[in-house]
Amino acid sequence: MEFMRITSAANPSIKLAKNLAQHSRAARKEGLSLAEGIHLARELLLHSELVRKVFLREGAEKNFEISEILQRYLSLKIPVVQLSSQIYSSISPVETSAGIICEIRIPEDGNIKKDEDWIYLDGVQDPGNVGTILRSALASGVTNIALSQQCAYVWSPKVLRSAMGAHFFCNIISSVELEEIKEKTGAACLVADARGGKDLYEEKWGKDHTLWVFGSEGLGVSEKALELSDLTLLIPLDSRVESLNVATAASVCLFEQRRRRLAYRTEK
Repeated sequence: MEFMRITSAANPSIKLAKNLAQHSRAARKEGLSLAEGIHLARELLLHSELVRKVFLREGAEKNFEISEILQRYLSLKIPVVQLSSQIYSSISPVETSAGIICEIRIPEDGNIKKDEDWIYLDGVQDPGNVGTILRSALASGVTNIALSQQCAYVWSPKVLRSAMGAHFFCNIISSVELEEIKEKTGAACLVADARGGKDLYEEKWGKDHTLWVFGSEGLGVSEKALELSDLTLLIPLDSRVESLNVATAASVCLFEQRRRRLAYRTEK
């Protein structure tokens, strides 16, 4: 296999990639991001129209999986750029990398759909939590995701990595108000709030389409979200545990919803 090679850290492509890796605002401005790792590189073969180029750490092509992926990108006429370990490390969004990074175009925001389930992230600022919630949402069958302006940027490299490809199967809308999502979807607004609410397992909910709201790691959901809530729910915890991480709490709620939907289907 023949690759392009960049040997200077001053190369414009490297300077851009470094900026994308370090600053989420650069991703917003440029409409570009970095997807690191073998899993994402393989997933993006199904969405190759998003891939601008592939960065390869020198020697990583010896890995069988990476070699196979590279051959497919080259067959699609997508440039593969080989870098020294030092230059590659400067653009990698993670400390320990498999040696392959795809530079991608960020898709436009999706559409607000009626008669479907939704998740709204209300100021969730940790990229790892945002990505994990996307992954759990997809696993539980919810593919519509909306985020407030205060959230971590959903297309940042760290969110992409933690979501493990969920982005490419979800309808994502960033920087939108909860009120607009609720009004246009018509879904029942369920707010998960560790400060109080009805018991998640005892309360009746879930037959109709839902709009789940999950709040920030420190402050929880906003007062506005509580005002818009049709039902506020609490996960009953053992008294020795004060609260759950927001991504964990979201997973609990979403899979309880999935369990109920499967049960309703069986009843029919």
